[in-house]
Amino acid sequence: MKIKIPIGKVAAAACLALLAFVTVAAARPEGRPSGPRRAPGGPERPQEMRRAMEEMVIARLTEALHLTEEQEATVIPRFEDLMQARREHAAKRRAAVMRLRSLLLDETASDQEIDRALKDVRAIEEDFRRREGEHRSALDAGLTPRQQARLVFLEGRIRQVMQRRLQHAMGRGPERGPERGMGPA
Repeated sequence: MKIKIPIGKVAAAACLALLAFVTVAAARPEGRPSGPRRAPGGPERPQEMRRAMEEMVIARLTEALHLTEEQEATVIPRFEDLMQARREHAAKRRAAVMRLRSLLLDETASDQEIDRALKDVRAIEEDFRRREGEHRSALDAGLTPRQQARLVFLEGRIRQVMQRRLQHAMGRGPERGPERGMGPA
């Protein structure tokens, strides 16, 4: 007897896992080595795991948006560019915030140093908003209004599931599946 698992649930779980991985990787302390810690039977390196998870997100995106082959050829690379920009932003922001935090903890740091570090954090945020807007416009250019709306719900659903999973992992709340109260996809 075979058990059928709906592809949507598998893809949603994979999307969640990718977001969890990217979030945890972005939050990893700078001094901590990123050695080959892996689950038995899992990918050898974190890069392989991230790539596998990204492929699942892209598969879910393709399915949820009902992309044509022609759209896939343009939308998928644009979506990958957006994900790359988000990863780069997370790394830059993390470094700038760590610098700001260290200055706040340093009683000898001057207000000018703190102000400069704060301006750096804000500049990184502003630059990312601009870049993200450019990436999103390029992505939207290849989608119909209906597909753009589906993308809004898909990203929202992934974000909500990710937040719940992180809260659950930190012991702050019950874990719920990705299919509850997420709106159309």
